[in-house]
Amino acid sequence: MNLKNILMMGVLLSVTMFSQQFTPGDHELLLMPTAYTMPEKTSYFSDYELLLLNYSYAVTSSTHLSAFTFFPITTRFYESLTLGFKQKVWSTDILQTSAYGTFTPKESLFSIGEVFSFGERRRSFHFSIAYVKFVEDVKPFWVYMAGIRIDASEKSSIILEYEKLSAVGQEGGTAMLTFGLRIRSTNMSWEIAGMRPLEYTGELLAMPLLKVGYYFN
Repeated sequence: MNLKNILMMGVLLSVTMFSQQFTPGDHELLLMPTAYTMPEKTSYFSDYELLLLNYSYAVTSSTHLSAFTFFPITTRFYESLTLGFKQKVWSTDILQTSAYGTFTPKESLFSIGEVFSFGERRRSFHFSIAYVKFVEDVKPFWVYMAGIRIDASEKSSIILEYEKLSAVGQEGGTAMLTFGLRIRSTNMSWEIAGMRPLEYTGELLAMPLLKVGYYFN
């Protein structure tokens, strides 16, 4: 076997090993994104509560393009169409960072943010900050998100998230804690979670969240 063939085998092996590192749902937690991206030319479809639909496509191994919309319950469902992107900025063994953004044409709403992922995927911490603004004269706000993922087994993960919305230039805001379980197979990911506002809500304990995704590889 000549040197060219040996190098070719090495390249193919490294590509295969990289693609095997991604498992369904790695690119996000329950609500927040992670800095991880899918292998090139793969895609992911997510359905939240049978109502919210999202499709992401990996143009390259570091670039995602996505489209989000409500389920077509009414003829004007297309007005909820939101376009998005994620671009990996930095990647090491213990830290990855990605920039992301969205734009909703109908509402003239855009967001731009950065997410940091620390540690191994099976035991990782994630932090994100995003700036959200209506193009019209509406006060912008910040979105802060932090999350932890701990794999209980090869096919399951425990996920805990913290989300906070705060108007720019103002103190306080609205915060929520989301906690749940992810169960995955080769191509599918199922998540069941509870969303608990961090303020007095009477007898409300938690709002349910059900999410399912399919990985096209």
